[in-house]
Amino acid sequence: MFDMTPLPDGFTVEMGTNLDNVDRCVELMRAFLEKRGAQEHLFAISLLMREALNNAMIHGNRLDAAKRVRLRFLMREGRFDLEVEDQGPGFAWQNHVQSRSGVDDVRGRGHEIYRNYASAIRYNERGNILTLEYRGEA
Repeated sequence: MFDMTPLPDGFTVEMGTNLDNVDRCVELMRAFLEKRGAQEHLFAISLLMREALNNAMIHGNRLDAAKRVRLRFLMREGRFDLEVEDQGPGFAWQNHVQSRSGVDDVRGRGHEIYRNYASAIRYNERGNILTLEYRGEA
């Protein structure tokens, strides 16, 4: 399942929990940025989007193909908003927001990536909806 809805300033995608869908979302975002002459933001937004979607599918939905992930991507007045929602139980995000990873770590880098590239990071109380704001400054 992969249902994209275009919006005047972005798009939403309702998708099945399938890691191939992460690439599809990044491709949609790339085309959106190119159409608006904003491709200089591709690396940072791709990194944020991939990390958020992978986390939603792997940790949130536990790769359960019966569960869905929703992505909303918006461009507004020099900023980009990404909202990712999974159908998992959520998590105690307050315990992880300031976590640090070591140089050799291959897991646990998500919040560090968010802090380094997003200008704002918000979760809903349950911890299954993440909103990242990117202002074009890394």
